[in-house]
Amino acid sequence: MNKIVLSVLIFLFSMNGFAQEGVKFMEGSFQEALNVAKQQKKMVFVDVCTSWCGPCRWMSEEVLQTPEAAKYFDKYFVCFKIDAEKGEGVAFAKKYDVHAYPTFLMILPDGTLRHKIVGADTLHIFIPRVERGLKEKTSWGYFMKKYSDGALLKKEIPLAVGVFREAGMKEEVKSLTDSLFGLLSPKEKLVSRYWVVYEELKYSDLFAPRFKFFVENRGEIAGKKYEEASFRIIRTMLSDHLINNTTGRITSKENPWNCGEANEIPYMRSLIKESDLPDKEFFLVWCDLAEACYFGQADQVKEYIRKITACPEAIEYGRSLAWTFKHYFPEDEDAYVELRSLWKLKK
Repeated sequence: MNKIVLSVLIFLFSMNGFAQEGVKFMEGSFQEALNVAKQQKKMVFVDVCTSWCGPCRWMSEEVLQTPEAAKYFDKYFVCFKIDAEKGEGVAFAKKYDVHAYPTFLMILPDGTLRHKIVGADTLHIFIPRVERGLKEKTSWGYFMKKYSDGALLKKEIPLAVGVFREAGMKEEVKSLTDSLFGLLSPKEKLVSRYWVVYEELKYSDLFAPRFKFFVENRGEIAGKKYEEASFRIIRTMLSDHLINNTTGRITSKENPWNCGEANEIPYMRSLIKESDLPDKEFFLVWCDLAEACYFGQADQVKEYIRKITACPEAIEYGRSLAWTFKHYFPEDEDAYVELRSLWKLKK
């Protein structure tokens, strides 16, 4: 009887181990992986990692260690893992221009880089990114060649932007979205097909024509589909700059970010007035506060912080606003504690 129980337990244990089996990474050298890929008529999927990288471990030990991942990757690839800081990994990382971890490469048997993905994510998000590399005309290699040759068609740019974004190519993404905005007709600039030119707006784009156009035409560009995302883009741009002004990173003497005028407040105030932000009054009060901080006018700072406490939207930015008060009035501990309590800030 005990033998039967033991046999059942062993069977269940082995089945559980089998169910948890994930992607199989080939042992040996990278050249050997290429040789096997050639024989099997597959590409090599390379997980480029380091020993200290937490997201690398999460991808390797969690995301890729599922039956679903194993079924997908073992079907299409010869999988290979390489440490970018050890052995042949050093030269490998240099050859394939890997600077962030984890980076995942899809390489043809002749060593040509077909596709590139930087960063970790859940499997249901990661697999569609990998699938773009299975088809030549949606792959990183295809778009990179056309981008280098200046041959990308207007209709190809939105997909190229997505592929380059997933490959961690920030400069190329900005270059493409800037150029695409310039290629669009006034009518096309309002079409959701080209939403990517607004989705990719970054901190340095405050004074860019496409941000101004976006603010002025947000409703028509975004429609209902992108309404929430469009307001978030505008709020993020404004709040990032206002935080830098209220916390002293931008002053009347210096703007270290080099993204436009040193005194950004008048321009931001004009954009807010033109916008249809539901919370525009809050942002206008914040502009008043930021301008007082910019010029170092302590009395004005206290007055505008008092005004901003009446805005319920301030709670989202309470940490920066409380820091500003503490910076200007370090001895007024009671008022500082009151602000922290109002904005529900922990000690």
